[in-house]
Parts: sequence; C-alpha cells; structure tokens
Amino acid sequence: MDTPQLQGRVLRLQTGQALPFAREQVSAINKSQVERVEVSTIGFDGDEQADQFFHGGQLQAVHQMPLRAYALIAQAFPGVALHEGMLGENLIVSGMHEATVCIGDVFGINGVQLRVTRPRRPCWKIDSQLNRSGVAKFLQEQGCVGWYYQVLHTGSIQRHDDCVLLQRPHAFATLTRLWEIYNDASFRDPEEIQRWLGIEALERSFKEVLGQRLGSRPG
Repeated sequence: MDTPQLQGRVLRLQTGQALPFAREQVSAINKSQVERVEVSTIGFDGDEQADQFFHGGQLQAVHQMPLRAYALIAQAFPGVALHEGMLGENLIVSGMHEATVCIGDVFGINGVQLRVTRPRRPCWKIDSQLNRSGVAKFLQEQGCVGWYYQVLHTGSIQRHDDCVLLQRPHAFATLTRLWEIYNDASFRDPEEIQRWLGIEALERSFKEVLGQRLGSRPG
C-alpha cells in the first residue's frame, strides 16, 4: 500500500485493573477512560487481563470494539444501562467495524503500529456486566465481536489521534467473513480454508479449527 489510508479517529482509550467480578472470578472488564496511553508489546500500560488465555499476551495485546456495538445492544435490549467502554475494550475508533477490517491489517496511530490477529469471542462476562442475559450471544449472532491486535511498534496514543491503514496483505480476509466460516461447522471449502491457513498473522486457535475441517494441522 503506497499511501496510508485514513480509517477514523480514536474516540476512546481505556485501561483497567483485574478485580473481583462475578461467579467468584476476577476480571478487568471494568475499564476507565484515559486521554493518553503508552503502548508496549503486551498492550496498554496500566491495563491488566485476568484470564490471559482468552485475553492478553503479545497476539492479544490490544482489544478494539466497533462503536456500532452499543447502538445494536441499545436497540435489541431497551432499558439496559449502557455506556461506551462497558464491554472491556481498550480502544474505539470511528468508522471501523468487522466488515472493514481484515486479518493481517496493520494500522498506525501516532507511530504505534498494530496488526490484527483474531476476532474476540464475547463471553458470559458481558451479560454479567450489563445485568442482562443474552447480550453476548446476540453480539456473536450479529458478528459484532471486536478484535485483537499484536503491537508491532510501540509508542503512545492520544484520544482524537488519526488511525490509518498502513498494510492490507489479505484483502479477502475480513473479520466478518472469518467469523461466518468459523462458526459454520459445515463449511469445508478446501481452497478458501487453505487461504486462511496461509495467513501468518491469524492466531493459532482459529487456524486449528479451520485446519481440522481439512483433516490437517495448521503449519
């Protein structure tokens, strides 16, 4: 890509500590907005992840949700107490959602470079957070799940910074398409699956599920 393409502007930056939550578990889903944050290879400084199998680590260092998630929830679950940032995300950028983001995309924000590695899998903690059952399942069905980044270049991000697309090596590999085929156990197209398995940036657990449908192991 010769010229970086503007995707949107940073609307929200969030960090949080792992604290007692629900079901006798600890969670950092409750995060606070910050105006500026330092970004290391393991995520936002001051941010914690209670369950580092599903969150955190270098391939899941930063979590972004699309702004539209909140409008969808408000429409489907009227009366739910809701405000931006309640879903445990680190980052919201205007104009970005699963249909406009691809696995392997590299985005730049004020010198920080972030590479998309996988969608998020919404879990029961969202229902507990909003005190309403069915919200996580609804987001899964809508394919409005958010995504994770690997940090390729560290630095700092401020609210209102521009977010630009620097690289798009796999234009076919939208998060919307990945979520669709990942959740369709009948999907067996070997040609398309091989294309997904060939994406170096795609997090291994997604490759394993797709690879099993070919009777092969991902490389």
